[in-house]
Amino acid sequence: MPQPIIVGVDGTSDSLLAADWAAHEARRQEAPLVLLYGYERFGFGEEGYEDEEARNLLDASLTWVREHHDGIEVKAELAIQPESELLVERGNDAQMIVLGSRRLGPVTGFVLGSVGHRVLSQAACPVVLIRGGTASRRPQNAEIVVGVPEDEEEADAVLEFAFRAATTRGAPLRAARAWQLPLVLTRQSAARVLSEKRESLEAAQQSGLLDRLEPWRRAHPEVTVIEHVDLGPIVEMLVSLAASAQLLVVGRRSRLGTRYVGHVAHAALHFADAPIALVPTR
Repeated sequence: MPQPIIVGVDGTSDSLLAADWAAHEARRQEAPLVLLYGYERFGFGEEGYEDEEARNLLDASLTWVREHHDGIEVKAELAIQPESELLVERGNDAQMIVLGSRRLGPVTGFVLGSVGHRVLSQAACPVVLIRGGTASRRPQNAEIVVGVPEDEEEADAVLEFAFRAATTRGAPLRAARAWQLPLVLTRQSAARVLSEKRESLEAAQQSGLLDRLEPWRRAHPEVTVIEHVDLGPIVEMLVSLAASAQLLVVGRRSRLGTRYVGHVAHAALHFADAPIALVPTR
């Protein structure tokens, strides 16, 4: 049986959007869906209003999912435990965790509370962030965009997730890689290098990307892959491509006890206008 897809719910419209996305994903993956809610008691161990409120919240979320997504295997689990701790713990045996997030006002990006930050930095499985707006409702045949690192191990982690997502959706996959000139070059030197060697430098980057993609293409011949190599910062490229994508896939680095996820993942969280899958790479 496939590993479950876990979604953190808290009774808000944002968490229902996450549950909706997760339910669609569970159907595509033929995987069980688990709605998870953790809470803390403020009394002295006896059952109180927090327990009833938590049960009602979770029951309402479960009812909503069953009404809107008939035919999937779904259950709800409640625990007297800090939610971030619970999600990280359950993520050890999940294929992904899905969380809702608020918009940053009129601009793009995600607002995460302490729960989201801890789950992102510590979960052993991919974490997908969903927020409201048109980005969460783009068609299933819209592109999936993946940022492909140069490191082989990191690249394989994000490509495994991205190819599986493209396969289950029948969607094209755009594999993106950016390159830049060394910062030590002066503006004049950089201009000269670009005028003389840009074509060969870009060809080398294209070749490296093709090499990294080749085994995954063999394993997933049904996926249409578009290579995207360009000069410039990787974050700007990914944010631009995400504007029309149904999903952006990037790697994240986990460090216990910190909120560090890597500069690319951090910037994508702030500026990308698409659901984001952050895949642990190391």
